[in-house]
Amino acid sequence: MDEVILKEEALRLPTRKRALLAEALLDSLDNDETREIESAWAKEADSRQGAYGKGEIEAEEGTEVFRELRERYGN
Repeated sequence: MDEVILKEEALRLPTRKRALLAEALLDSLDNDETREIESAWAKEADSRQGAYGKGEIEAEEGTEVFRELRERYGN
């Protein structure tokens, strides 16, 4: 089926059915590598949260972090 037609038909579905379709499509993209990366990031987040809770690291304002990144990388 042509992807344009498929998209148009999918967009005609009720909200709940579109959400279920979107979830199924996203799930179909999962593979071992994706799960491995997601698991590694989850472990890293847990580690950072634990270090923050113990006072080993400090939090930084998100706006400040993004400002510094824009300055550093010119975007």
